[in-house]
Amino acid sequence: MTFPLDIPAPVRRQLPPGTGVVLGISGGVDSAVTLALLAHLGCEVQCVTFKNICFAEADDQAPVTACCSLDAITEARRQAARFGVPHWVADIEAPFRTRVIRPFIAEYAAGRTPNPCLYCNSTLRFPELVRLARRQGCAFAATGHYARLEPLPGGGSRLLKGVDEAKDQSYFLHRVDRNLWPQVVFPLGWYTKRQVRRAAAELGLAVAGKPDSQEICFVPDDDRSGLFGDLATAGHPATVPGEIVAADGRVLGRHRGLVHYTVGQRRGLGIAADRPLYVLALDLPHSRLIVGYREELARTVVGGDSFVAAVSGFPRRWHRGEVLSDAESPRVTLRIRHRHRGAEVAGWVLDGDRLEVTLVEPVDGAAPGQGMVLYADDVVLGGARIRAAAQ
Repeated sequence: MTFPLDIPAPVRRQLPPGTGVVLGISGGVDSAVTLALLAHLGCEVQCVTFKNICFAEADDQAPVTACCSLDAITEARRQAARFGVPHWVADIEAPFRTRVIRPFIAEYAAGRTPNPCLYCNSTLRFPELVRLARRQGCAFAATGHYARLEPLPGGGSRLLKGVDEAKDQSYFLHRVDRNLWPQVVFPLGWYTKRQVRRAAAELGLAVAGKPDSQEICFVPDDDRSGLFGDLATAGHPATVPGEIVAADGRVLGRHRGLVHYTVGQRRGLGIAADRPLYVLALDLPHSRLIVGYREELARTVVGGDSFVAAVSGFPRRWHRGEVLSDAESPRVTLRIRHRHRGAEVAGWVLDGDRLEVTLVEPVDGAAPGQGMVLYADDVVLGGARIRAAAQ
């Protein structure tokens, strides 16, 4: 079977015929096309689908796009069979609860808005994929992520954006231990999503038109309230209703518990006003939701903690115009969420694991708990968890 897309030379060099690859396969279009590409190159592929908490015992509750519903696992098995490669299901439910779901709930309880994919990828998914690849005697682990990995002359690899700016997933990968990257491949990082869907259709894959999942995999219908039952039973302050107030302290209404809100949120406040109101901050000690106008969200300094470097020799201080080790004059930008286009960076200071970034122009809605990721052009430099934003 021919592959309907040109395969870039770096991918061909990295994956000559006979290369052993463990592919994380979800039953969706991206991993299916990745499988077809690897098979076309003559790789020795083994497929694994991770079973975590995602509706495994109550599949009738799973949305059609759920990443690891029983239907998705069945589809993944079907795809592996079509290409004549082995497939197995790895049960990671216990570590998924411990490393992803519990920290997710704890972040909400602390008045922050976490991104669970950041921690799943770094603490579980990629460490486990690489471990399985080593166990099976394979040179690489692969997934269908839209990102690229560039081998470095002196050893190691660096993480780059995918070529499709609208689909790039490097934001979700910045916390992964960079020592794992030499054993990982992302073949789809060189393509656009449109090209991948067209290739799937030409290959006759049943999932060519399957919608992308837009939800957190363990939160059906994007309703997080079911996760906070234990907190509510214990009377945790983050679940207790309280006042909605303006920045000057005026009481404007009542909220139903701070776990249901995030900085930058506009919908669901239930307040009549002359202009749209946005969540500015969550005041957990006083159980208050602070709201204001959009311009009050603007920040030119964003602070974070739990910093991780994605490149070696990350400078502790940097100012715009200074040379970075990987490029002569890169455009350095900061993303404060996945869909953020990036804001130009004027400089940063790194103190221990705390990062403070100064921007050329302000950004709106830097939500504590989300990831903040630094880029030099397409290269991921590192990132942190948004801790605070100051003007």
